[in-house]
Amino acid sequence: MTTIESSKLLLMRVQKAVGLIHRLRDENKELQARFELVENHNNELQELLDKVSTDQAAIDEAITSALSELESSLGDFEDFGTLDAEELSEAEDFSAMGDDENFESLEIEDI
Repeated sequence: MTTIESSKLLLMRVQKAVGLIHRLRDENKELQARFELVENHNNELQELLDKVSTDQAAIDEAITSALSELESSLGDFEDFGTLDAEELSEAEDFSAMGDDENFESLEIEDI
């Protein structure tokens, strides 16, 4: 192989290496840009997750408070009396009569 052929071959290899370096640099820039985009997206998702977690904690606290209030309110109803069978029957009979009949059936003592 002559010196000229060796020089041409070396020149072709250098040009090929330079082209590969340019292509790799462009690819690296593209990957860096994509990485920054993904990193920004991840940061946005983390902020959203933090907000949802805060909202979830507030919702849990509100539910716990509401349940506590409900339990205390229901506790007041435990002392509330119930009608026995005879009282229930009288109440049903009273409700079954018309309004005029109910008024007339009331005794003076009831009023």
